[in-house]
Amino acid sequence: MKKIRLNISKARVYIEKGDYEKALNFHSRKLETYEHIGFEGGMSLLNGMIFYYKGNHKKASEYFGKALNEYNNLGINNKHLGESDLAKSNYYKAIEINPNHANAYNNLGILLGALGEYEKSIDALKKALVIEPNFFKAQTNLSVVYTNQQKDSEKAINESYKALGMHHRISKTYTQSLQLFRLKHDVEQTEYLKSKNYKINGLDEFNKIGKEILNREKNQESKSDTNKRIFLKDNEIKSLLPFYKTKHIYRTPKLSKGSLNPDKDWSEVELEYLNKEKQIIYIDDFLSKEAIKEIREFCLTSKVWIHQYNNKYLGAFSDSGFISPIHLQIGTELQEKLPKLFGKYNLGKFWAFKYDTNLGGGIGIHADFAYLNLNFWITPNEYNNDKNRGGLKVYDAPAPEDWSFEKYNRDSKEIYKFIEKKNANCETIPYKFNRAVLFNSAFFHETDKIDFKTGYESRRINITYLFGTRKIKKVN
Repeated sequence: MKKIRLNISKARVYIEKGDYEKALNFHSRKLETYEHIGFEGGMSLLNGMIFYYKGNHKKASEYFGKALNEYNNLGINNKHLGESDLAKSNYYKAIEINPNHANAYNNLGILLGALGEYEKSIDALKKALVIEPNFFKAQTNLSVVYTNQQKDSEKAINESYKALGMHHRISKTYTQSLQLFRLKHDVEQTEYLKSKNYKINGLDEFNKIGKEILNREKNQESKSDTNKRIFLKDNEIKSLLPFYKTKHIYRTPKLSKGSLNPDKDWSEVELEYLNKEKQIIYIDDFLSKEAIKEIREFCLTSKVWIHQYNNKYLGAFSDSGFISPIHLQIGTELQEKLPKLFGKYNLGKFWAFKYDTNLGGGIGIHADFAYLNLNFWITPNEYNNDKNRGGLKVYDAPAPEDWSFEKYNRDSKEIYKFIEKKNANCETIPYKFNRAVLFNSAFFHETDKIDFKTGYESRRINITYLFGTRKIKKVN
């Protein structure tokens, strides 16, 4: 059985590389049987996986249906096709066959959460974690559900912190190598934390060794080499690891006077959006002075920038530490002050991106599976070298409902073709401190050209809130 599993894993490597023919040939040649579904079922399973990765979920469903007992995978495809009842039924079948199917419990929890059945979702995800206590995905999903429920902010925060801790334990990034721009950010952050007199395990040693590594790599750095990876020596790993393993998050308070700007007429903001055909507006002086100050300190101080991207930017997400009472307070206040817009949509996912200076560009073109997108900026204006750029470009054509998530987010060539075909207009909103851009989340959007001053506090930070989950009618 171990050999069978090994061969399955090898076949999946080819799938992830996009070499589907090699995966299929390898599978046909090496895999003789499956313990519970036989060779024919195994072939159907692999074919299903291939079509799933290619984004053809209808075809994937056909093959998963042929693979006996593969109800979990079938449920995943049902979800992609918008067949919630069928997906739920297949997850329960998978659990009935195997009561210890942690993945099925996790996927069931995701689905139930999306349907607003929060208590059932929490129960399913907790069962997944009982079966696999270190199941990172289940833990992150549990924190998301508590956040979406907007019932117990402290519970949401605590579950998010657990997810962050799991990430620190399982990530190989901190024990093998680092991207150069990531280490630069982290050394800069230690300088900032030291200036604020924070006492964090491993802080001084990380700062010292990190600087030594950067000095060693300085002469070899190339501006075009945005993905340069530093392979660490054993003694360097030993010196850096204590700081990386230590969680540190700035606890923003829930503000007694509110988080949104108290001087703004929010009913006018609501009317502006509702009366605008393009469904794109921006809101200046979005947050109160106290709120923007607290959020900015949270972003500068907290060790939550654990996701690194090839284009020199870092991400922090609500399911892995980027969460505080103030985020949930903003979501609730928007529902109260703009009820016609946000009333029936809870704050779902939210995250932040922090960019290296002189980046040139940021997030590529994409759309989101939500109803409303709120994007706001928290880096002071004096750090922006180009006052007319650095913001957001939004195209006023909604993404097709029959596109998959992958196509929404990764197929830039097809997206630009679609925009051109639709003759979509692009609205460019320049960067401004404490400015929020509110728009239809189905609109394609991308970061405008970025040119900010060098330094830790000058890094451009944008925060994104998504409200509601858009139902996709059909997926090819």
